[in-house]
Amino acid sequence: MKKRSLKQKLKYRFDNIMSKGTIALIGLLCLVTFVIVCIAGAITVLIGMEGGIASSIWVSFMHALDPGTITTDTLDNIPYVILQTVVTICGIFISSVLIGIISSGLESKLSSLRKGTSIVIEDGHTVILGFNDNIYTLINELIGANENQKDGCIVVVGEEEKEVMEDAIAGRFPDTKTTRIICRSGSPCEPHILERCSVETSKAIIINEYDDPQSIKIILALTSYLKDKELTHPNLYFTVAINDAQNVEAARIAGEGRAEVIFANDAISRIIAHTCRQPGLSQVLVELFDYDGDELYFEDVPSLRGLAFKDTLNYFDKAVVFGIRNDSGTYLNPPMDTVITADDKLILLEDDDGSFVVSEKTPEFKEELIVKELPEQRKVETDDLLVLGSNPMLPSILKEYDCYVDDGTRVVIVTDDDLDLSAEEYRHINPEIRKEGFVNRARMEEILTEDLDNVLILSNIHLEAEEADARTLLSLIYLWDIIKKTKHRVSITSEMRKTVNQRLATGSRGDDFVIGSNIVNLLMTQIAENRELTALFEDILDEDGSELYMKPIENYVLLDTPVDFYTVTESASRQGHIAVGYKKIIDDEMLIVTNPAKSEEITFVEGDLLIVVAED
Repeated sequence: MKKRSLKQKLKYRFDNIMSKGTIALIGLLCLVTFVIVCIAGAITVLIGMEGGIASSIWVSFMHALDPGTITTDTLDNIPYVILQTVVTICGIFISSVLIGIISSGLESKLSSLRKGTSIVIEDGHTVILGFNDNIYTLINELIGANENQKDGCIVVVGEEEKEVMEDAIAGRFPDTKTTRIICRSGSPCEPHILERCSVETSKAIIINEYDDPQSIKIILALTSYLKDKELTHPNLYFTVAINDAQNVEAARIAGEGRAEVIFANDAISRIIAHTCRQPGLSQVLVELFDYDGDELYFEDVPSLRGLAFKDTLNYFDKAVVFGIRNDSGTYLNPPMDTVITADDKLILLEDDDGSFVVSEKTPEFKEELIVKELPEQRKVETDDLLVLGSNPMLPSILKEYDCYVDDGTRVVIVTDDDLDLSAEEYRHINPEIRKEGFVNRARMEEILTEDLDNVLILSNIHLEAEEADARTLLSLIYLWDIIKKTKHRVSITSEMRKTVNQRLATGSRGDDFVIGSNIVNLLMTQIAENRELTALFEDILDEDGSELYMKPIENYVLLDTPVDFYTVTESASRQGHIAVGYKKIIDDEMLIVTNPAKSEEITFVEGDLLIVVAED
């Protein structure tokens, strides 16, 4: 082994001390100062100055600490003056170095804080792992969910710089109301990053990733990290959206019971199938899924125990009873004679958690306004569908769509892909595939003359998100112009991949619906706040059991007569339906009202629709 010189060893030790940071350097300077003043104090005694060693060290220390002390020295003892001058110069040098070290240390600490490396000390916060275009929808919904809390907190973890994330969020949300947003930088798969954002003290975790393998990797990291941790909230779980069907089970296995997995493409397919044939239903679904307006809550209402489910419906002036929840499961629109027990919670659509008011007396309704015999059925839905474009979700959409339409329903698919649906089995539809490129305005107007009143525009996955969304927006512009000039009413459902583009297309017409990651984000946020909503949302979107429908109002109450919603609710319940709201067309504009005050009277006319939860 090569022998190292003393100089090399000292230099190595000095380098190690220098690398230990600000505190180590300050300690080294203190040691050097102590050595200098001790040596100076000893020399002072040796050259014959008065006072003991302690007094001499103190005087030397004052010279090192305060350069002005040297002005009090006299020239009676020249060696003493020279010695203290040297001590003073050393003190000036040490003070200068100390100031530099402290300044550098503070700058380093501020830089560290800017990078988001400190540990979050919070309890009951929501952690979002991943920073991308979806983050804004998630944050917006969580801000709404936290409005009834004094001090809500969201911790966002992303691989971007902390300042970049903070600036992006602040630009979108200048007022976060009662919610604080904290950003931390790092990979969500690293244990020290999970520790930094205190996932073990959080109340909910949302995994915000586009890529299924990355999402599953984060689930594994969370599961591994939480195994040895004492959780503040023992029922802590993480919500994640998975796009590929074959990855759904893998995500659940990786989560070991803590992962609430949303099959995103399946949810989107079901929502499209529901909304593209019932214009306006999209607004009802968004109302149920977001925190802007009314939401679904599980409420314990002791005063209604012992009543039949049907009798509970009218006990709330400003809330809609959707079903019941107990230990055996969630029941959307159960049989009307189901008796409410102490184990049951009512599923209420209400303004906020616990905002319901139970009527003190038996609700009254107007029997004379209830329809006793159903009139000749007026067809509400226009089932024929035009699909522009195709992607892997199309077979699932058509399969779901097939469950709700009549025999012979036309489905025309215009796409430039080599689409083959021969392996699919449909009961009511027979898709017609037309292989064409991008449909221009003239061709689109020609196709619409075939009485295809529902249009679905699917995103092209072969293109980049921005380019695909730009093509969808162009198709929408053509459709809007055709509708405006021909007065031909068309229900449009379009798919977009970027949130910013979804906002551009939203709000143009009341019966249009733009779907994409935003709807999945709404579901994720709701489920992150209440895990039990998963089963309820599946029931709402599933073809089995009860779903949301729009039915002619004349099936329930008399037209052209003021009627309150107590009477409407009673009439609907006699048919096994739950009245949720209504749809009216006023001056060619669609008005959708959910959870209306039951005491207010409305005059319905022909063409108005009642929004109900029903089995068919």
